[in-house]
Amino acid sequence: MEKRVLAIVFIIVFCLTGASVNSAQIETNCVKNSLFYTINFEWWKKFNDAYLCEYICRTIHNNHSLKSASLKTKEASQSVRKQMANEFPSFILLGNYARIKTPRADLNGVDFDSTGTDAFALPLFMSYEADIFLKNHDKTKAEKKKAMAAEYEEKAKYLALTADMAVTYFNIVKLDKMIDTEKKIAAARKVIFELTRERNREGLASTYDVTDTDKLHTAAMISVNDLEKQRSVLLHKLAVYIGESPENAQRLKRIDYDSISYKGAVPSCISSDIVIYRPDIMKAEAELQKAKIDIRVARKDFLPTVPVVGAVGYTALELGRLFNWESTLGLISAGFMQNLFSGGRKIANLKMKKLQYEQLFENYKQADLQAIQEINDSLCMIKYDTKKDEENKRKYELEEKNFNLINERYKEGITSYLQMTQYRENLLSLERDKTESRIQKFVDYISLYKAVGGKL
Repeated sequence: MEKRVLAIVFIIVFCLTGASVNSAQIETNCVKNSLFYTINFEWWKKFNDAYLCEYICRTIHNNHSLKSASLKTKEASQSVRKQMANEFPSFILLGNYARIKTPRADLNGVDFDSTGTDAFALPLFMSYEADIFLKNHDKTKAEKKKAMAAEYEEKAKYLALTADMAVTYFNIVKLDKMIDTEKKIAAARKVIFELTRERNREGLASTYDVTDTDKLHTAAMISVNDLEKQRSVLLHKLAVYIGESPENAQRLKRIDYDSISYKGAVPSCISSDIVIYRPDIMKAEAELQKAKIDIRVARKDFLPTVPVVGAVGYTALELGRLFNWESTLGLISAGFMQNLFSGGRKIANLKMKKLQYEQLFENYKQADLQAIQEINDSLCMIKYDTKKDEENKRKYELEEKNFNLINERYKEGITSYLQMTQYRENLLSLERDKTESRIQKFVDYISLYKAVGGKL
């Protein structure tokens, strides 16, 4: 526990200092446990973002949904121990005392006085079902498979929630940039509106032009307001992910958009065999194995049971003689029981288990197909969104060159300030598109990460 706290403190301090991310230091100071291997923490460090690494650590250790999933896994583990106890005999120790009083009686002229007697008993009872057909052992195996499925479900939740948190984080970074760009657009449109209004006073622009530019400026201000609202909502969501109060959401730090990068290589194709490592597929497989064992258990319900009962202890009429050898008693009994008729319950149970197995088998095949689809969809999105991002980047660079030329013409007095401001607005609009497509590319990487179960 102390190591976990030190790891989180190190990352927080590391982020607040504004230092660059050192992969070796994070690897040395972060906690080395199964959870970090499950989420493939090494892959997240390829984004070279200390804030992101910090939030991943805080999500793993503080998120209440993940804590609940961990507790459910522990509960399943205890369920295995509970079932395993049925494979062993149980012992019960009883201590009994009885006071026996007989009334006075006259039997055929013989007078019997009233008597009183104490009776003491201290027996130890044992009960055991001889598992010669391994019914209880198979039930324990089924519980182990159920516990394994719960463990895989926990891992799936860790992967999904970590990825969702990261997508939220990147969208906040995107909104930071878009809000800044939109404010610049609003400022440019305000200048355009004021210049158009001056031209209208001089008879060089129509009233329609003034109204239209005013409308565009107002629309830009509304857009800024909407973007800020979206950012606030996502900050609240991020705070909940990392176990922080939403009241502190506005203080959450993040990387600057221009500093964000991805240092890893994105595969162009992925083998479909990788889906077998996805936790949800492994969970479905474990459930399928449990259902198969349940069928075997249902068949063995037709076999007889072999109960074994034993008792050993002491009994005496006087307390002082309770532990004498002459006061000992012992009993052992073994037999078998066969249920000859139960109204078709066992047959119905066997058929039900077979149908449940068929359902799980169909679900498993469907989950396998969906996993392959998700991988292909993610690769497809990466391919086309990367191409879109490159085109937006090129379009922005071309517009930037045009703006530089217009700016030079303005300095030479060839172009008016109004025209130069209008070109600046066009350039900012393209920057907004470029920002959105670049972040979408990173979101696609995370989608692929989820689709392959973190095995990137």
